[in-house]
Amino acid sequence: MSTPQVSSVEQELAELSGRFTHWRASRASAQERIPQGLWDEAVRLSRRLPNSHVAKTLRLSPGELKRRRLAQQADASSEAVEAAPSFVELTPLWPASGASNAGAEVELERPDGARLRIHYRQSQPPLVELVRTFLEQP
Repeated sequence: MSTPQVSSVEQELAELSGRFTHWRASRASAQERIPQGLWDEAVRLSRRLPNSHVAKTLRLSPGELKRRRLAQQADASSEAVEAAPSFVELTPLWPASGASNAGAEVELERPDGARLRIHYRQSQPPLVELVRTFLEQP
């Protein structure tokens, strides 16, 4: 009779459970806070497994685990927004003196999801201030 294989994520959870057990047995007092490294690992696993399963296995508060996961996600998204350029200068790819009247289209999207689409027929439209204003809005 074959035994079902334990997934690698479940194996990681079992190993983390052992680390929590060791920490609980060796801590100086019952009021000692869980080390941040253990919390970080628990949060990482709660993204791949159900929150309630991770919390039950590690004997953690499901609400606290969820709160920490959401806080980490908010921190990561705010770092991504801060890293995004606030302004990007566009250089025209078309000739300055063109006989073409076809025009062009520019589409922009901010990290908050707002979009701006501009259709124009001028050879060199004054887009700099418009684009700068759009990207700097909250």
